[in-house]
Amino acid sequence: MNKATILFFALLLISTSAFAQKTLKNVFIANEGNFGAGNATITAFDFDAKTSTDGVFFNANGVALGDVAQSLIEIDDQLFIVVNNSQKIVITNPDTFQQTGQITLGAGASPREIIPIGNGKTYITDLFGNHILVADLDSKSVLSDTIKVGRNPDQMLKVGNHVFVANNGFGADSTIFKIDIATHTVVDTIEVSRGPAGMVLDREGTLWVVCTGYSGDYDDDFNLIPGTSRPGGVHGINPESGEVMASIDVASAGSDLAINESNDDLYINSGGIRVVNLKTLSTVADTLIKGNFYGFNYDPVNQLFFTADAKSFSSAGEITYYSMDGTLINSFASGIIPGDIHFSYEITSSIEDNHNTIVENFELFQNYPNPFNPTTEISFSLPSASNARLTIFNTAGQKIAELINENLNAGNHSVTFNASSISSGLYFYRLETNLGIITKKMMIVK
Repeated sequence: MNKATILFFALLLISTSAFAQKTLKNVFIANEGNFGAGNATITAFDFDAKTSTDGVFFNANGVALGDVAQSLIEIDDQLFIVVNNSQKIVITNPDTFQQTGQITLGAGASPREIIPIGNGKTYITDLFGNHILVADLDSKSVLSDTIKVGRNPDQMLKVGNHVFVANNGFGADSTIFKIDIATHTVVDTIEVSRGPAGMVLDREGTLWVVCTGYSGDYDDDFNLIPGTSRPGGVHGINPESGEVMASIDVASAGSDLAINESNDDLYINSGGIRVVNLKTLSTVADTLIKGNFYGFNYDPVNQLFFTADAKSFSSAGEITYYSMDGTLINSFASGIIPGDIHFSYEITSSIEDNHNTIVENFELFQNYPNPFNPTTEISFSLPSASNARLTIFNTAGQKIAELINENLNAGNHSVTFNASSISSGLYFYRLETNLGIITKKMMIVK
């Protein structure tokens, strides 16, 4: 992987800048409920108040959510709830939980996960249909496009102009498909261990996937046939070439994967929460958090682990959270079979156009947000009055836009850059003044 490629993908991980503060507001739990019973619920945990409420969708709307709440995601300030056995995506306001819309998939569909792909479109994995559905957010409808993938597609990850799909197959598949968003076609097939599921991107641009393994085949008397089980693993993949660059064997694992960028640790659910260190490419011998968890997630802002215990699988479950060293902090009740854990953050910006503030340094700050679509804020400080020219360039060195070219007073300045007419990719923004020249990189992701 060349340096430009590493920078390209590393930028995808940037979510805050020196001017932004990211605060955990709520933790939402998708409780599957009993299959066929239609008793799926959403539990909301107010992180500041440390209070939890189950059934928030029913409380707000007076109707049941549906059958098997599979996963959660926020898109354009709305909470999208994937309800697998009800063949729908329910859209709600994440503050009031009032339903604001619905994507109905039709009889026979089995949605597993939904992710935005840009331009008002989403991809939805159809778990038993073995394909990807393309949906439009404006019309809240499924388009005619479908993408044939492997067996039982599970989780997805968008990297630049491609989406990677883990074909889990409940352990019977071992492929990851790379899809070109522009054409909705599969452009690469990557072989890994059995049961690929959760995926994350590290700060150097490597895509990591956890594979659950395969329990094996059984005879008519439900006895395991020797030699048919297969181990799982953790694999590092170059998303550009599709090359598997690193592999770590794991006997078996859950489908969740999380990363701690500060110390290059991956977290997997394998007999408890275990640590896989990316520097040594090894699994830490001792289990960080012991337990039998149905799912988990890691909050990097507060450095907390949230784990889901399904208990009896027929009554209320429990969510427990721990500090980074595995110390128990607190727990709260959830609905039946808590699965996906989603963190809802509040991002506040302290960027101000204060031209009277006395500043000591000539600085160009990282644009915020980054990556962005379609607007971002570029801020800089001038310790003395100067002519300032702020321009945008592509990787070929061609000037795309000139945002500022005028005399400015000393102080803090900022300008909004609208990239609605520019394609996705890596760009440079350069500030030229009497005090010097500074260049930084930004990423447009549509």
